[in-house]
Amino acid sequence: MNRVIPPLCLLMTVFLLVAGFALLAREKPQPSIRLHEATAAGDEERRDLLEAELEQQRLKRTVLIAAVFSLAIVTATTAFVAIRPSRQSVDGTT
Repeated sequence: MNRVIPPLCLLMTVFLLVAGFALLAREKPQPSIRLHEATAAGDEERRDLLEAELEQQRLKRTVLIAAVFSLAIVTATTAFVAIRPSRQSVDGTT
């Protein structure tokens, strides 16, 4: 089982990095038509609510990207820690 864990962790790291860069490639959440309409109509309450919603979406995106890259670092570190050098006997022969 110990021989399987490092390659699986490295494979998962690659998938996480691909997912992280895919998330980065997507555009940030943009103001909606409803926000523009509220701004044009002078509806301050609705505009503030929609702006807060937009900021929340942007924060969620940032946290998701950070979490994916952090998990990639953790899995890569786990893979390299789990790799053990081959055991050598006491008398120096392998």
